[in-house]
Amino acid sequence: MGYIKKIMFSCVLVFLSGLICAQDYVIFDEEVKGKWYKPDFFKLQFAGNIGLASIGLGYEWWNEKAQSVLLYGFVPDHKGEAEIHTFTIKNTFRLYKFNLYDKFNLCPTAGFSVSFEHGENSYMRVPDKYPDGYYSPNSFYACLNLGVKSKVDFKEERKFSGLGVFFEVNTLADYVYYNIKAQEDWDDDILSFALGMNVFF
Repeated sequence: MGYIKKIMFSCVLVFLSGLICAQDYVIFDEEVKGKWYKPDFFKLQFAGNIGLASIGLGYEWWNEKAQSVLLYGFVPDHKGEAEIHTFTIKNTFRLYKFNLYDKFNLCPTAGFSVSFEHGENSYMRVPDKYPDGYYSPNSFYACLNLGVKSKVDFKEERKFSGLGVFFEVNTLADYVYYNIKAQEDWDDDILSFALGMNVFF
């Protein structure tokens, strides 16, 4: 099993564990929290190697220290030289929580994701027109990220319980692997930035 497949398999396991952990609160407070499969938040993300814009639904688990999200991303052809659709499982972990005043907080984060990309320049099997061993299949890829997020909880009774914003620095796992393997100097071009928000139900 290649390292990309191992990362993908681990990512799926982490996401599924989030769903399982989500059942913990259902047993004690089902009327308040709802069914275990009900998402905890809606995510909107701009950039970050998973699309020009992406949307998805996510779950919080591990006492709100971890988030797992299913995302759909899109890049129009005039931005990516080809129309691109991505489907991503993204996992983010809170490293620490700094409480600011009564409602605000600031949290450094780290995470990883695995994406499946459908587009004209992606392929599960390398086309015959390319020399053997020159390119690798690129439909599946993994990303690593570091970031910071903040969340405001709404104390008053509203349709949504809270709102979070985040900023991340991303890189493809392939870039990290090949830079380490080739022992090359790190290039800023391997980094991608992402902005987004989470709307909590």
